[in-house]
Amino acid sequence: MGVYEDNIVPVKIAKLAEYVSFKKKISLHEALVYIYSNPMYKELYNEGAKWWYLSSEALYEEFEYVRKKQSYDVSLEAFAFFTYTLEKYAIYHKMSGFQVFALFNDYAVDMFLFQHYDLLHTQGTGYVIDEIDRFIKKRQRR
Repeated sequence: MGVYEDNIVPVKIAKLAEYVSFKKKISLHEALVYIYSNPMYKELYNEGAKWWYLSSEALYEEFEYVRKKQSYDVSLEAFAFFTYTLEKYAIYHKMSGFQVFALFNDYAVDMFLFQHYDLLHTQGTGYVIDEIDRFIKKRQRR
């Protein structure tokens, strides 16, 4: 990505967050969570797609389309385990829940936890945190 694109995407995200906040009647913080947790976010940095050319309104529509296509067929127990693990990971690593949510999203830790829920939920918290750390390190090497 060129220098121009590197500089325009953060500005686009800020404008999009303002629009999402207004449209959904949520805080700017919640709007950022909405943006960063959507797979469409990574596409903003796809130089070939040039999504950053779109207006905030058009980007919002694309984000909504992608969000509606996402389907997590996850049990309430698996989701409760995920949120518990996220919070424990945040405490252990002295991070905010939002920082851990972004980290988990970047490395697809959520899918790892959902896919291995049957095994992981029977283990201790320390073991699960160690497994997540190993999983992230493996992903970082790729």
